[in-house]
Amino acid sequence: MGRKPRIEFEGAVYHVTQRGSNREPVFILPEYKAYLLEQLQHAAALGGMDVFAYVIMDNHFHLAVRTHKKPLSSIMHRVNSRFCRYYNRQRGRTGPVYDGRYKAALIDNDNYLLAVVRYIHLNPVRAGLCESAAGYEWSSDACYRQVRSGDGGFVRTEFLLNILDENPKRALEKYVTLMEQDRGENSEDLYLLNPPAPGLLVSRPDSKKASPPKKPLDEILMASCGSAQEYAQIKSGSRRRTLVPGKARYAREALAQGYTLQEIGENIRISAAAVCKLLSGARHLTYY
Repeated sequence: MGRKPRIEFEGAVYHVTQRGSNREPVFILPEYKAYLLEQLQHAAALGGMDVFAYVIMDNHFHLAVRTHKKPLSSIMHRVNSRFCRYYNRQRGRTGPVYDGRYKAALIDNDNYLLAVVRYIHLNPVRAGLCESAAGYEWSSDACYRQVRSGDGGFVRTEFLLNILDENPKRALEKYVTLMEQDRGENSEDLYLLNPPAPGLLVSRPDSKKASPPKKPLDEILMASCGSAQEYAQIKSGSRRRTLVPGKARYAREALAQGYTLQEIGENIRISAAAVCKLLSGARHLTYY
């Protein structure tokens, strides 16, 4: 059976994980970690992606990234192939370095992104390498705490901090509190959080002015359709090609309102993956 195609579109946000072959240590020396970090920085500098968080462990790494025009597969191929050539030269070996292709989970809302960044930065703590996220050198936690300079804007800290609070000082305080909370994530369960599971994700803080309530999905759909007949056909799950523009308008507006891909799809009897296809070629409104 062939591999399932990845869901990729401009502006998509992902939680990426890559492990060493047989889960064996790969990034065992500081210079190996530094070389991988250079490749990630270079990919970001070329405009291929925005990096929201990273951690490099001995046998795997995690990323939270947003892509632009280049697909994630192209970016990761370049990063991974360069590191593999470097690693094999350094070790005097040949053969695969990684345990298959990378994993990538689509992140479809701010709360999920907060949970992923927290999961990434607390990886070393769960592995027993340090007592707090701030105690590990090879992660982007220090970028958020504003104790690392000269990264040239490599890590887009302002995006996540703005989610936490519009005031920079309060945002930093909330970030530190977020990293200190103990929620007990012990494995790769975050790959099952699409849609996010209640009780695990961090709620977006209240602003001075309460956010308006989300419009009902059916109301969004009706406004996106050209007629009541088109609305009824889409609600029934019809796959007529002439209905695609209306479905796409509905999906974009519902996403902007804060609904998950699964919620959007269930309302018109399609899968979350099908919603992504509708959004293909359009900017992911949640993150622009």
